[in-house]
Formats: sequence, C-alpha cells, structure tokens
Amino acid sequence: MSWLPGPPGSSAPAPAPYVVLADRAGSSEFAALRHTLSRLGVPSVRVDAGGVAALALSVSVGDGTVTVDGHPIAPTVVWARHLSPRAAPGAADPAAGMLRADSWRALIGQLGALAPSVLPGGAPGRLEQLAGAARAGIRIPRTVVTTDPGPAAAAMPGPDVVVKVLDEHFVETAPGLLVGVFPEVVPRAEAARWAPLDFPVIVQEHVRHDAELRVFHLAGAVYAYAVVKSAPDALWRDATAVAVTPVPVPPRAAEVVRGLAELWGLIYGAFDLLLDGEEVVFLEVNVDGDWRWFESKAGDRAVSHAAARMVRALHLRAAGDVISPPPVGIVDFLTLGTPSGRQGR
Repeated sequence: MSWLPGPPGSSAPAPAPYVVLADRAGSSEFAALRHTLSRLGVPSVRVDAGGVAALALSVSVGDGTVTVDGHPIAPTVVWARHLSPRAAPGAADPAAGMLRADSWRALIGQLGALAPSVLPGGAPGRLEQLAGAARAGIRIPRTVVTTDPGPAAAAMPGPDVVVKVLDEHFVETAPGLLVGVFPEVVPRAEAARWAPLDFPVIVQEHVRHDAELRVFHLAGAVYAYAVVKSAPDALWRDATAVAVTPVPVPPRAAEVVRGLAELWGLIYGAFDLLLDGEEVVFLEVNVDGDWRWFESKAGDRAVSHAAARMVRALHLRAAGDVISPPPVGIVDFLTLGTPSGRQGR
C-alpha cells in the first residue's frame, strides 16, 4: 500500500478526498497514472493485491469513511484491476487462505459502493459480451460455447477456427505465478477431431479481415491502435512479432465501442475489433485491459494521458466543494495534450 503524495494529516477536520487504486504490484498502468495525477494535485492511495494481509483497513458504512492504516479518507474514485483471489498470499491452512483471499477481494471490489465513481464499471463475461453485441446488431464471429469442440468446429465455415477460453487468459496457480492459456487458430479439420472436454471453451469462425484494432474507451473518449501480429498469442509469446501503430478511430468503430460501453455501463474498457471492409466485427472487451504495453510499442502516451484526465475529472466532480480544483500549469498542459487526443469525445 502506498500514498501519493502522502497520507492525509491526522488533524484534518474531515476525511480527505482520495482516489483509491487497487491492482497488482507489477502493473505499470497505475504507476504511470499516479505519477500524472500527483502532478495535477490529485491524491491517491494504491493497494497491492499481494500485500493486503498487512493492510489495516476499516469501512464505516454509515458515512462512507474508509480508514487506511489509521488515515481516514473519503473515496472519490475507486478503480480495481486484475483482482484475482489467488493473488493474495496463501496460508498454512488452505481453507483459511482461501477465506482470506475471498474476503479481501470482496471488500476491495465493493469499495465502489462508497465512492461516486467506480471503474471500470460493468464486467460482462465473454458469452454475455457476444450475446449482447449480437442483439445490438453488431457483427460477431459465428460462435459456439461448448464442452464438445469437435462438432462445433466441423460446423464452422472456412479452413480455420479460433479456440479460446471462456474466462481469463491466465491461470494463477500460486500468488504471482501466472500460466497463460492463449487463443489458438487451428485448422478446422484438426479441431473437428478433438474429443469432448470436461470444461467449456469458445469455438469461433476465423473471420477474414483487413485490420485488427485495439480501441480503448475512457469515459466516452476513444483511442485506437492497429495491431499486426504473426499469431493470436503473439502478444504474450513473441512481442517482437507484433507491430502496433496509433491510428484514428474509424467512425463506425467509435460508434460500436461507445454503444457497447453504454450498454454494459463501462467507463473504461479495451475493445478488440476486426475491420472487414467497412464492417466492424466485435471480438471482446477486456475491462482490465493494459494500455502501457500498446503505448510502448506505438511510442505514444495517449491513453495514459486520457486516463489521468478522466480520473481527475471524476475526482473533482466527486469532491465538489470539499476542495478547489487545482490549476493545470502550462507544463502539465503541454505534457497531457488537449482533451480530444487522437479521437476524444
């Protein structure tokens, strides 16, 4: 747990407005976000999911006060990312360890009930996403969620199919140890011979496309990167084989992203889309999607700056008359760029 710029004074007449960020220790997204927020006069406290066992935290449900290591704060924005219950340190007794991990995840996940703004917002699963997009009239790949991928693959059009897990792309076998379970493009004839499984997977048609986009949605602002990769899992297995380029968001893609974000109540989300001519194909949205990796590959900071502007605006709106909006100096203005960014609202 860490404070930036520091914890509120103990003699404060009322709990101090703070942004609360909860994630894993290795996440560069919140490190960059907090640095910029601090320059803009927005205080934050960051909770590391792996260090919660040593955290002293109390919540007064009546007045919404949160006390962190003896310091009372009033959460203005709560943003939690990558909060797997397995990220918490274990215990000698497995049952006690699971209870502790589940309890911390429940508390941090529900802190948003005390804050005016909670990010990322809704968190629909992949089946819910695809069904919702289809109902909204947005093209999706032909999809079957099944424990028997053979017949599903055989019924798909085209020479190849895509097979991926229904939940996260990682399994955490121990705190901090992630094992990747990545999407695969498989020859349809090969997948048609697969035996039934004892868990469900997603089987999809392999959609012919002209471009693949990662589009970040931040409170209505949208930023896009074109992604060219040698294989579906290249982002994780061979980053050198992935090219990322910042691009203007096509109008139809912006319409799809904003419409689905509104449908699911998302303030933040990382959308994966395909462009087939003028048509947009929705693949999925990751509400914990990282953006610093894409920025580092593309050589820009557009999403980081947009995230700081978004959180600052939500913080000031929530704080109301408690604080005066800090001025943004000329250096910070030049650093952050204009609110519209490449696409903006």
